[in-house]
Amino acid sequence: KYLSILLLLMGAGACNTAGTRPPASRSAADSVLQSDILRPVTDSIKLFPDSHELYYRRALLLFNTNPALALADFEKAAKLLPGNTDYWAGAGEAALLISDYKKAAACFQQALTTAPGYTYLEYRLATALIENKQYSQADSLANVLAQTKDARDKAFYLKARMAEDRLDTAAAISHLTSAIRAAGAQPEFEAVMELGDLLRSRKSPNALTYYKLAWRLDTTNAHPLYEAGRFQEELGNESAALAIYRQCIVADPGFEQAYLAMGKIHRNKKEWKEAYTYFNLAARSAPTDAWAYYYRAQSQDQLGNNALAIDDYTKATSFKKDFREAKEALQRLKP
Repeated sequence: KYLSILLLLMGAGACNTAGTRPPASRSAADSVLQSDILRPVTDSIKLFPDSHELYYRRALLLFNTNPALALADFEKAAKLLPGNTDYWAGAGEAALLISDYKKAAACFQQALTTAPGYTYLEYRLATALIENKQYSQADSLANVLAQTKDARDKAFYLKARMAEDRLDTAAAISHLTSAIRAAGAQPEFEAVMELGDLLRSRKSPNALTYYKLAWRLDTTNAHPLYEAGRFQEELGNESAALAIYRQCIVADPGFEQAYLAMGKIHRNKKEWKEAYTYFNLAARSAPTDAWAYYYRAQSQDQLGNNALAIDDYTKATSFKKDFREAKEALQRLKP
């Protein structure tokens, strides 16, 4: 769930984009390596095949789009210079991305031989072990991390992951609560949201506290507020839900789900003018969403605006070809 700080700290300088595109006859991998941005590095590797720096540079450029190829280059760089921590760590991150958890664990273990006691590497190793269902080893590492100052929160997060795999929700909630407390002012956004979701699954009002905390961690992200609004609806607090959905719109005026949610609350009360207002805003925010047009059409239908309803039902079917409800409404309204 986390991109390694090692990779975040290692900037990959942009290569020159000169050069022609490779012929179609090349293999897929060759085509990638001969793309405009990678070709200068690939050509340099041909000239200097024992340069670990070049393999590493190309691996960074490949990481986000072709992690399997990045893994091969990270490994090549690591074999050429086995004592370099970043090379092994990069290989571990790439292996995680392609779900090769056994290799990821092996790479992080190699990285730790070059940097013993590096807590972030221990955390990533434990993550790979959990993904590979090696829980006892992961738990041992989590216990080590729990004794540190800089990674104590990660230890509890790991324990929460293992508890969730065991379907032990109570233990997962306890560990995530400890993780967030241990992190102080800057807990992990994902951990806070996950705790909110788990508490919500138990109908605990405390879920709202963590959704709002997640939003405070990233006030440009309206999703935590939206989930808080949905939970208020589940608790039967529609007025509170509407207030939170309005906060969503302030945080992100283009957040379609909030408009739809507000429209549905008014639709359920048969307040069709208010429902239309929000469904109209949803359609404007997401002009290819068939459901936004369907709900707007439904409001127009109820308000007696048949021509406008037909137009919106037609738009809904254009974006969702198998839209049975919209097609049935058209058959009912068309003369």
